[in-house]
Amino acid sequence: MSDPESPNSDKPVEPNPGNRVGLLLHKCSTYAAFFGGFTLVVLVAVNAASIAGRTIIGSPLVGDFELIELGCAIAISSFLPLCFLKKGNVTVDFFSARFPERLIYSLESFTDFLFVVVATSFSLRMTVGVQDFYKYGEETMLLQIPIWIPFVPVLIAFYLLTACAIYSLVSRCPQIPRIN
Repeated sequence: MSDPESPNSDKPVEPNPGNRVGLLLHKCSTYAAFFGGFTLVVLVAVNAASIAGRTIIGSPLVGDFELIELGCAIAISSFLPLCFLKKGNVTVDFFSARFPERLIYSLESFTDFLFVVVATSFSLRMTVGVQDFYKYGEETMLLQIPIWIPFVPVLIAFYLLTACAIYSLVSRCPQIPRIN
């Protein structure tokens, strides 16, 4: 944990009210998180229906585990952009808590840059993966759901995460303290 006198390092990246891009990213990330939450509610209903079917009629829903797998991928990826903007990722600042403010900002800018690189790489590779799923017609085993369909919202969420990471990096740059 950072001590209370350290800079605003662990505060969420809040958009400036005049910054339309920041407001748009926050709004889209919030909607994506609501979509992820709705997906989890649907997954709970599917799981409950499967358990009830197994208990009452002796047969669970066919392919329930496939739906749960696909739904969890959608839900988790939907939460990532808002989690990033709200600084919900785990950070360990045991050593850096006592660093000078300028060094902390520099380290955070560097980690934001790394996050941009990783999020961009994931987004691009997932694009290729979704194209391959579509091209080869890969489907789930029991329900025969084309795998590319549930990966579209995952792909959108990863591109939103990339945009949020770029926004965070760009919005941090003017905040670097200057040495007088």
